[in-house]
Amino acid sequence: MTGVTGVRVCFLADDYAGYDVRGLLGQHGLSVYIETVDAKGRGHSLLFDAGQYGEAILHNAKLLDVDLRKLEAVVLSHNHYDHTGGLIEILKAVGHRVPVVFHPYALKPCIHIGKDRVRLKVGMPYTVEELKSLADPLCIRGFFQASPGVYYLGEVERDPSMVPRIRGMYTIEDGVLVEHRLLDDTGLAVDVEGLGLILITGCSHSGVVNMARQASRRLGKRVYAVLGGFHLVSSDRDFIGRTIAELKKLGVEEVHTGHCTGLVAEYMFLEAYGKRFFKIHAGYKTSFPHGS
Repeated sequence: MTGVTGVRVCFLADDYAGYDVRGLLGQHGLSVYIETVDAKGRGHSLLFDAGQYGEAILHNAKLLDVDLRKLEAVVLSHNHYDHTGGLIEILKAVGHRVPVVFHPYALKPCIHIGKDRVRLKVGMPYTVEELKSLADPLCIRGFFQASPGVYYLGEVERDPSMVPRIRGMYTIEDGVLVEHRLLDDTGLAVDVEGLGLILITGCSHSGVVNMARQASRRLGKRVYAVLGGFHLVSSDRDFIGRTIAELKKLGVEEVHTGHCTGLVAEYMFLEAYGKRFFKIHAGYKTSFPHGS
């Protein structure tokens, strides 16, 4: 397996809007534009997740000088509306057919039943037929290379003690309402030569530690940095502390958190990582190696 010589990431959607560029829009959701340079010096670009609203992503892309027409593929972390909702509008703007990669379970119905409200549709807000009219869906359960040096983790092997709790999620199987374990939740690992793996997550419903372990195990390298949502917003300090300890044990040197990570978790990561903690926002950019 070959790596890339460099990767640049730009967050087109996050819950908070940045201030380095005027006029950026925030939304509850995540979308990441990823550019890599392979070993032969060729450039590649992917989109990881599509936020909730395509209009805001297209607006931010224009302000950030991101040309979505260069996209070679789209990868979805899981089926929730705040990671898939903007896809149709984005695909129309791309202007050519691209593969859209997701776990087969992403097509399951997703229902949230809470204390005060019921939401019957919190999954993909469109049909597969609508998607097929604009792109080429690839339903993949296993690990595979989505682009030179960029790897789709597939279904994540889970240590249950490291899976953050999410209450009230259900799906339908054979006409019966059952608990939705969100087994479709996955991420991307970018193999940067001489540095290690850059793990990019959507919500980390599988557990960010489990995702880091899987990336390291499959590629035989340590995870240098993790970027994305960690879904610790409803976790207690004990679970967050164990998550931090396990990531450090795995050799993770940097964390870049946003979306559903939560204020308490971000505070604890800041305490643990200091200057190697970074807060994601719409418009947030970074590269590996840094400065590349």
